[in-house]
Amino acid sequence: MSMFKIAVACAAASTAGVASGQVYFSDFEADDGGFVGTGDWEHGIPIGADGTVLGGFGGPEPTGGFSGDYVWGTVIGGLHNASTTSSLTLSVDATGFTGLSMDYLEWLDSGGNTFDTAEVFVNGDLQSLADGGPTSGWRSVLLDLSAYDNMMLDIEFRFTTTTVVERVGWYIDDVGIRGVPTPSALALLGLGGLVASRRRR
Repeated sequence: MSMFKIAVACAAASTAGVASGQVYFSDFEADDGGFVGTGDWEHGIPIGADGTVLGGFGGPEPTGGFSGDYVWGTVIGGLHNASTTSSLTLSVDATGFTGLSMDYLEWLDSGGNTFDTAEVFVNGDLQSLADGGPTSGWRSVLLDLSAYDNMMLDIEFRFTTTTVVERVGWYIDDVGIRGVPTPSALALLGLGGLVASRRRR
């Protein structure tokens, strides 16, 4: 394939996301989705390890992901550590989009907010404080991010633990960010399609 055809293919893939309103999505199967984890966060395949069997508390972690096998989780296959703050972060360019929202699947067993906290921040602002009681499986979360329309987004999943009660913790899968393309973004999409069309003649 020529370098020009590769460039056109890349441009088409890029503008397809604009047309559909999808700003970002990862199921973490091919890679880590561009996220960076510190502390307890790991990218891998959970095996259903049980907190009580491991000498801690609570129920099991998931077996695989909500879709596929891979997830981001806090100490996959084991108990989260005590007295830690672990951050899972991602920067996303959402300029050119309005009506932004983020959705993801989570599996959380942290003993409730009395002990550990599972928080989601966007550009430093708290968007979600999840109840980490005994898990009943994967659950869907939808966050309204319209306050950050047409901006760069700094996403953080922050897990903070106390000195007691270690459990399997927090697992994240299928993270998506969506919005409505602005007229300027659509104009660029149209221009890109026109250029590609002319080049093919």
